[in-house]
Amino acid sequence: MTAYIIKRVLAVIPILIFVGVLTFSLVHIAPGDAANIMAGDYAGPDDVKLIRKELGLDKPIATQFVEWVGRTLRGDLGRSIYSGKSVAELVRTRVGPTISLTVLGGLFAVLIGIPLGVFAAWKAGSRWDRVIQIFAALGISIPGFWLGFIMILAFAVYLRWFPVIGYVSPAESFTGWIRSITLPVSLLAISGSSIIIRMTRASILEVLREDYIRTARAKGLANRAVLFRHALRAGAIPIITVIGALAGGLITGVVVTETVFTIPGLGRLVAETVKNRDFPVVQSMLMLLASLYVFINLMVDLAYVFFDPRVRL
Repeated sequence: MTAYIIKRVLAVIPILIFVGVLTFSLVHIAPGDAANIMAGDYAGPDDVKLIRKELGLDKPIATQFVEWVGRTLRGDLGRSIYSGKSVAELVRTRVGPTISLTVLGGLFAVLIGIPLGVFAAWKAGSRWDRVIQIFAALGISIPGFWLGFIMILAFAVYLRWFPVIGYVSPAESFTGWIRSITLPVSLLAISGSSIIIRMTRASILEVLREDYIRTARAKGLANRAVLFRHALRAGAIPIITVIGALAGGLITGVVVTETVFTIPGLGRLVAETVKNRDFPVVQSMLMLLASLYVFINLMVDLAYVFFDPRVRL
């Protein structure tokens, strides 16, 4: 088991190096000159020269890469050209809404998806199974931005149960925070739980055909014990895999969600900086989000050890 964990941790290093090289290359492979794009149409040669010096684009590429890696490892993520604020400050002011959405959205997706998936497998072929599968198919098929606008129109504009846009921090008002995140969290939970339902149902159905499940039932174990104590644990590996992919997908999916609901989180920050061509912030945010995605996948790999004894061998 120790050897497996060490191998998985060491495997992350080349992935992070590749991500770092690709992220750094963004400024150089993007069409046009980065300094000219950031300076705007009305900037003079001196303005472009100043931006190029501030970005370090006047130095050799190898020197730029070494300096950028050194700053990143020290925690210096750079500074925005447009706002003048450091990336760390921008992240600190925007991370709260994103954590609220991703954590609650992922949590509700798991709490809804796994029980419904197990129930659908138990009732395979029944009316309940068909209803759950239709819900899962719609949740996967409907685009998130379209469903988000429909939810805003129905629950915020017509029924006026929730605010149309915006975000209220829990420090300001806990009730306001609940009302402001209900719709975006529901959107993330619907799409996430749909994927989990499909995978859980398929995994449990495969396990329920095994001989030891029939033996457990023949011994008189209750259906709940058979499903959750034996079948769910035996089929946990693909479910954990899809939950890990979902957690990584929430990082990118929150960009659309925050943009639709006008929530000032990291996703909207990425969208704004890409639109403004603020390359220092784009570089740092991509590296930060990609590193988080790699870390989540590492946690998923390590979780296999605790759910499947075969991995330990």
